[in-house]
Amino acid sequence: MFGKFFGGDKSRNSLARQDGQRLFQEGMSAASKYRTAEAIALYTKSFEINPNPAPLINRAKLYRWRILFLEAIQDLETAMRLDKQQGDEFSIPIVQELRECRAISQNLFNGKKELFVADLKAKGFDFVAGRFADSIFDGNGQLLGYHLVNEVDNVKKFENVKDFPSVETLLNNWMKDQSAIDGVLSDPSLSSEYLEKRKLFEAMICVYDYKDMAKLRDVMVRKIWCLLNPPRQMQSIWEYSLRNPSN
Repeated sequence: MFGKFFGGDKSRNSLARQDGQRLFQEGMSAASKYRTAEAIALYTKSFEINPNPAPLINRAKLYRWRILFLEAIQDLETAMRLDKQQGDEFSIPIVQELRECRAISQNLFNGKKELFVADLKAKGFDFVAGRFADSIFDGNGQLLGYHLVNEVDNVKKFENVKDFPSVETLLNNWMKDQSAIDGVLSDPSLSSEYLEKRKLFEAMICVYDYKDMAKLRDVMVRKIWCLLNPPRQMQSIWEYSLRNPSN
């Protein structure tokens, strides 16, 4: 997931190169343990000390996992310019990643973003989240369940969980055990079918700023959970909080 390349101008101060490489390696270590915010900060410091494509390429991967395509594209475009100046070593992976990011996030650039944002403002998070779930997954319960678990896993690994209260509730209760999450996501037939649905989901959700995107993702998780789990006669406090959110 995290590339092991580290380029750089050979004439650059050796101490700056060493410090930049050390921070880059620390960033990869943090990223491999899903300490995403720490990894992004380390890649940023590495690049500031010794500008070269490698930290930007890896930081872009993390931005992409967080559905922050604009930030990912900006990093990749800068990495491409630097790479051409410093030996053209990483052009193939950069071009491939940039092509994929641009394809998925085309709604950011084709004039539709404003329509999505205006629609959310007019109709609200609950309505838009429900419509997204319906239009993307067509009522397929298995894919809806897979999306729920995949989102919980992604939030746990790449986001600030506090920004996703419904996901946090699930992680603190029904989905405490990572093996339960991994068990659902290990189904090869569902994961393959889900991949295209995921791209559509990202294409629709990426148009919003982070705060609105996080809330929409969280509301979708809550709505899917409530849809797939009929109300119980004796609801626990955490289950009640999912069905009756405070905001």
